[in-house]
Amino acid sequence: MRDKILVVDDELEIRDLLTEVLTGEGYDVIQASNGVEALELVEKEEPQVILLDVMMPGIDGVEVCRRLKEEDKTRFIPIIMVTAFEDRDVDAFVMGADDFVTKPFSLVELSFRVGSMLRIRHLTDELQRKLAYIEELEKNRPE
Repeated sequence: MRDKILVVDDELEIRDLLTEVLTGEGYDVIQASNGVEALELVEKEEPQVILLDVMMPGIDGVEVCRRLKEEDKTRFIPIIMVTAFEDRDVDAFVMGADDFVTKPFSLVELSFRVGSMLRIRHLTDELQRKLAYIEELEKNRPE
């Protein structure tokens, strides 16, 4: 199964560029053009990594990040914030972002960051499976 990346940006050109690059690297890419759509797609599609624009109309990326990191089901999804405003980076990290890139960004650098976040996600998933297995063993252990 291919890893799924959610690209969230209100600029169609950015979404299409990232989709083209990431699809070419073998990922399944889904797109959202705003924060509300992003939250809905995360629930439905369960992406492994999210590339999230900071400045969007309505619910901005920092608020989307905060909401996702508060939920048990989505808190371990790595979020890479994409921003043209360096002063918002601190806000994003406070809200739980895992990484950030500043526009204009290098596609090579972004690709490496996505790969790094995917490795972290796979390790986190494996850890969660093993913890669940240990908890099940503990529940069924004779006393």
